[in-house]
Amino acid sequence: CAIIRPPRDGGIRYRGLTQEQIRSVQILPVDYEIEYICRGNRAIVGPKVRKCLPDGTWTDMDQQSRCLFLCPHTWTSLENGRVALQPPGPPVEGTVLHYSCYAGFLLEGRNISHCTKQGNWDSPKPLCICELLSTLSEHGA
Repeated sequence: CAIIRPPRDGGIRYRGLTQEQIRSVQILPVDYEIEYICRGNRAIVGPKVRKCLPDGTWTDMDQQSRCLFLCPHTWTSLENGRVALQPPGPPVEGTVLHYSCYAGFLLEGRNISHCTKQGNWDSPKPLCICELLSTLSEHGA
């Protein structure tokens, strides 16, 4: 298989090869596996490993591998509530969080948040407030 390019903001881990060999090699043998790695605060989306097939192609070349910024994991959990990630997996650009509170708690803030290209959530993390406390504060107790 011919050497392939890594995703943008990423690199390739070549198992068992020295830096010198990596610089000079043009073709890799059948069954050889490469692994994509991402720089900085990024995660791989798509195939992480590709294997050289007998026909000289790499596995899963119909699926793109990309290195995307990770959004903070602290947004993916909610005290006294649930968080659903769409799609499931690491919270990267394009991930949408749906928040809901357990019975007896009210959601304060937005019930949805999107992970941006910059690796930030587009809204503050909401809170689940006890309904009883919410009712008491409204009545000045």
